Amino acid sequence: MAVLVLDSEAVSALARPEQNNARHQLVRAAMRTAHSRNVPVRIPAAVLVELYRGRGTDEAIDQLLARGFTQVVTTGARMARVAGHLLAAAGAGSELAIDALVVATAVRFGGGAVVTHDPGDIKLLAARSPNVSVISI
Repeated sequence: MAVLVLDSEAVSALARPEQNNARHQLVRAAMRTAHSRNVPVRIPAAVLVELYRGRGTDEAIDQLLARGFTQVVTTGARMARVAGHLLAAAGAGSELAIDALVVATAVRFGGGAVVTHDPGDIKLLAARSPNVSVISI
């Protein structure tokens, strides 16, 4: 595994453990495994779009990011192209664009695992990327 990528549900589970402690523990376990193997943990910037909703909600996400256990990855033209090709290959529409960016992040970093609460869509998008696996939370 070259990288561990967190989708919005995984980030939310880390930032807000009181909402679903079981999910929080699953994400933490995946992160502990990644850190023990020196595997970087990445969050696509587009995932933050799904999470930031203003005062009272942003603080938990900001605190998580400030801990330094993860790195936010921006979406440039190359990442966007990979995500677009994943959507096309899966026959999916723009409603899965952020999920496609999550998978594209794993692809661009040489493969890895995606932590998600939506394994069906992630598996659909990663179907032609054998070096991308899914960890369901």
